[in-house]
Amino acid sequence: MESRPSTEAIEACVSCIGEAHVVAEADALANWCANVSGLERDVPLVLRPSSTAEVKSLVLLANKFRFSLYPISCGKNWGLGSGLPPRDGTTILDLGRMNRIIEVNVDLHYAIVEPGVTQAQLHTYITTHDLPLVINITGAGLGTSLIGNALERGIGYFASRADELCALEVVLGNGDVIQTGHAHYSNAKTANVYRHGTGPALDGLFAQSNFGIVTRATVALMPEPAYRSSVVAQIDDDARLPLLVDRLANLRKHNVIRDVVHIGNRHRSLITLAPLLCKHLAGANGDGEEKHRQEAINILKREKFGSWSALVGLSGRESMVRSALQEVEAELCTVARLSVLDDRRLNGALSLFSRFRKVLPLARRKEAVLSAMAPLYHLTKGIPSNAPLDSLYWPLEGWTCDDHSEPDRDNCGMLYCLPFAPLTGAAASLLVAHAEPVFQKHEFVPYMTLNIVDSKILEGVVSLAFDKRDPKRTNAAHKCIEELQKRYVEEGLIPYRVGVQGMHQIIRENDPFWLTIRDLKEVLDPVGIIAPGRYNIK
Repeated sequence: MESRPSTEAIEACVSCIGEAHVVAEADALANWCANVSGLERDVPLVLRPSSTAEVKSLVLLANKFRFSLYPISCGKNWGLGSGLPPRDGTTILDLGRMNRIIEVNVDLHYAIVEPGVTQAQLHTYITTHDLPLVINITGAGLGTSLIGNALERGIGYFASRADELCALEVVLGNGDVIQTGHAHYSNAKTANVYRHGTGPALDGLFAQSNFGIVTRATVALMPEPAYRSSVVAQIDDDARLPLLVDRLANLRKHNVIRDVVHIGNRHRSLITLAPLLCKHLAGANGDGEEKHRQEAINILKREKFGSWSALVGLSGRESMVRSALQEVEAELCTVARLSVLDDRRLNGALSLFSRFRKVLPLARRKEAVLSAMAPLYHLTKGIPSNAPLDSLYWPLEGWTCDDHSEPDRDNCGMLYCLPFAPLTGAAASLLVAHAEPVFQKHEFVPYMTLNIVDSKILEGVVSLAFDKRDPKRTNAAHKCIEELQKRYVEEGLIPYRVGVQGMHQIIRENDPFWLTIRDLKEVLDPVGIIAPGRYNIK
């Protein structure tokens, strides 16, 4: 099939959604092609529909004129291709204008949203209306799509997001519109609370696939807990990582810990906290951030952040949290250095240190560190932030980042490798053992986080930062991630999510699984117009 739209096809799209929402000029298209991964794609057209009806009309036009569509929600799939399609010549279908919050139900704690709704938008809605609800946010920034991230099986601060979607409205590749679960029964009272429905469950077909375009979904929320506390557990010896993971796994398996646990190496702690420290120091002194770069590094060295640091969130009724805290401390006290953080402790310490910061260097340092940690602590409370995005800029000289920054369009480069492993200390060691020599070979720093997702799964997040202005380093970065992903696959540590440039590494053309995926594609999208090459042979 010829994937590029003809002049006649473009004219038909203009008639469908209006000239203002059909982008064909090279300068404007560059905004959609920019990405932190340092990839290049030939994108001939961007279409920006505003409704399911318009999406259906565009899909029918794509079938008629034989051009392909790559749907994106907000296009912020950082480090995995952002909004780029796997193949050249594919038209981007940008669903960002579809950003309506259709319903928020407090009693049953869910929200019905369109794909352009961001986690910041829904959080603002909840706080503006003073609703006792919490979003399972990620650290990917304010402007990331709830539906887009969940369909990529993103991991939030409290759980995997893919399991929180139900009642999907989907425009299939053949133009049909379906609703999943019980939502296709117009009078179903359980449509937004029971994912599976009756008969075969179709929801899973539309995560990491190219069978259809999700135009609406129900996202599960959480009741706001009465009390929250966090524990930071640090070890100074890499050899103790397996023991730390096993102890945390034991707490997770017995439901003492119920939220996702993040375990970052020293490099990860530095690249996350140092830019936030710089911002605080610059604000306190009324000068530029770059002036305080070395000071921030020195402060973190004096604070002796461990070789690995685990952030454990606890929430619920206060009596339950205090009981869980006692169990966490008892389990980990012989393994790691522990510190406890909650709103009272954080605010009290900041107030104390701020009173003495001008006369005591120690107070100034402690206040700076706590101020830098505050937005990260707030993530464990379900408050989204752009603070983690500062880490993309830190490796650059003369870095700067604010709430209006666009990492895709700036010089910062980032790639990810995201293997899954069983939740054991031995598997954690294996993830690290493969990453470190590959990164050393290509002369990069391995920024690693190991996330305990549930009682059985450990997510590896291996991130690589580089300067996109340097073609040689950009090429080396891609070779590094490709080699590491190959090693993980050979070891049976299969990635749960893959960048658009690396999907060929996990797709096997003679595998009955992938052949079945191909056959489903032919049924649901017979012309093959939706996202060719995305987690599929076709």
